[in-house]
Amino acid sequence: MKTKFTVKDLINAGLYTLLIFVATFVGGMIGFIPYTMPLVPFIGGLVGGPIFMLYSTKIHHFGLVLIMGTLIGLFFMATGHGVYILPETMFLSLLAEWVLHQGNYQSIKHARWAFTVYSLASIFNFIPIFLNRDAYIAKVVEQGYGQEFADKMMSVLPNWSLLPIVLLGAVGGYLGATIGIKMLHKHFNKVSL
Repeated sequence: MKTKFTVKDLINAGLYTLLIFVATFVGGMIGFIPYTMPLVPFIGGLVGGPIFMLYSTKIHHFGLVLIMGTLIGLFFMATGHGVYILPETMFLSLLAEWVLHQGNYQSIKHARWAFTVYSLASIFNFIPIFLNRDAYIAKVVEQGYGQEFADKMMSVLPNWSLLPIVLLGAVGGYLGATIGIKMLHKHFNKVSL
């Protein structure tokens, strides 16, 4: 097992980080329809999973998921998703690294669970809603979405909905990774992580 980063590792980390960020960001666009906001983590996991599974075939040592998670956290902060996203994304990236390590960076099952864990990072975009609902609504209205949009969105995000959203996000991550595994098997008869 390799222990040092190579230029190829860093190029792969950058490329797959960009692809996963774009897929997750585009998947999150369904949140522009206020009633679909609770589905954003599910869709993000579903569209990011196949890309992560392809990336996992390039991961052979600690640090590459952490690089990806840190960069994605920074990208989401830069696009206005708040400061919560960076430390939590880094934490979940470390957990995903641990899961991959448990499979010696060669187990497809561990890679699936690593992405399922990592995909929960999108949940942290919801933290401001549940910590300070009134301030979040004011911010949404101030950004030009309007009171009607905010009211519709909050109608599908009651205080008790965080746990179901987390569970839905985990299911999306698991299904996305499973789709990725099927794609790998279809296109590469023998998957070797």
